[in-house]
Amino acid sequence: MNMDTIFYERKIILKQTVDVCVVGAGPAGVAAAVTAAREGKKVYLAEAHTCAGGMGTAGLVPVFMPFSDGINFLAGGFGREVFDRLSKLRGNVSHTSPNGIDAEELKRLYETMLIEAKVDFTYQTVLFDVVVINRQVKTALFASPSGVFAVNADVFIDATGSGLLSVLAGAEYEKGNERGQLMPTTLCSLWCGIDWKEFLAGGAHSHNDEKMPEMIRQAAEEGILSQQDFHHTGMNLCSEATFGGNISHCFGTDPDDENSLTSAYVHGRKLLKEYEGFYRRYVSGCSDIKLVESGSLLGVREGRRITGDYILSFDDYQARRSFPDEIGRYNFSVDIHPSQAGRDAIRKHKTEFKNFSCGYGESYGIPFRILLPRGIDGLLTAGRCVSTDRRVFASLRVMPGCFITGMAAGMAAALAVEAECSPREVEVAALQEKLQANGAFLPNFKTFETVH
Repeated sequence: MNMDTIFYERKIILKQTVDVCVVGAGPAGVAAAVTAAREGKKVYLAEAHTCAGGMGTAGLVPVFMPFSDGINFLAGGFGREVFDRLSKLRGNVSHTSPNGIDAEELKRLYETMLIEAKVDFTYQTVLFDVVVINRQVKTALFASPSGVFAVNADVFIDATGSGLLSVLAGAEYEKGNERGQLMPTTLCSLWCGIDWKEFLAGGAHSHNDEKMPEMIRQAAEEGILSQQDFHHTGMNLCSEATFGGNISHCFGTDPDDENSLTSAYVHGRKLLKEYEGFYRRYVSGCSDIKLVESGSLLGVREGRRITGDYILSFDDYQARRSFPDEIGRYNFSVDIHPSQAGRDAIRKHKTEFKNFSCGYGESYGIPFRILLPRGIDGLLTAGRCVSTDRRVFASLRVMPGCFITGMAAGMAAALAVEAECSPREVEVAALQEKLQANGAFLPNFKTFETVH
């Protein structure tokens, strides 16, 4: 599409000069900012939305996904602290107690951790450009309610999820499959009015139960549901009275296009109203169910993968490979949601998810190099936009994986500031030692020769 262009120039206030600037306050960004600040660094964290936590809070995604491989707590350090502090707030958790995320509780916890670490952070602060000199990121430009302003930093961390900072800096990236198809988005939701005991006894909770696909088929034929989307993950108990729904898909969404996103929000809200009627009519314990709210952020599963010094591959995943520059390990299965509705799509997904799952005690290594955008200095990535192929991305994208890469990016940034060097020049053994001392799971540390 042809578009006219204009030239626009103005002076911008330099509001901050810091050691580390983190863009994006999702789980990776909070982990990075808190980690760097605890190392005594001056940290500024900018978040475009109105709270910290991203998908787990504003997006109402109801579950974290695995922290452990059944033996080892993989998201050690920052992730362990989040887990323990949430567990303390809730007390003992059983099958009848909340097993989902209480978004308000998690928002407050992230903010408490940021304040305790003395991180300077602001909401409604949107990155719109960067200044790069000699391939090194020097300045980030933001728009906020007070106007536009600039931030200088020694090290920047891209925790935007979309990889926006890296792309603005000129980084290479990949997106979707070989045909450019992306996983669908979901507008997650909060519900009330479910009789949880009756719901559990009914045996129709998700696509893993035989009853649910048949009920979806029947509801679609009767016009209650407008699409036969059999990939249905169901409800989670999030508090004593609320339930989180990660249900239905908005297919064909491009998360880097505002028109596509807008359509997905509108369509997602329409689908949720349909599912209120579906649950009331078909699902046990849900005759009085009520939709409380939809997420204020769309649940985006897939976007840009920034190309780094190394691309973590499916072969690495399958081999459960270890690396000399390992900064953590993870184990979630390859969870690529189908790009279209239908029974064949969900059957393929369930087969791949099962066949590619890590076994008890298994995990794959995460090398430091995937946090380093190729050819750019002064910049680290963390969270959903790190350098992987699509299959590994579908594993590492979830919140515990973001805790691992966020903590590593924050520690690497702190060490780079101390050594007055680029992040890729950080002594990897020193990084691993610091991470391990702060709780990271690094069973192979010191079994390799030092990497420079």
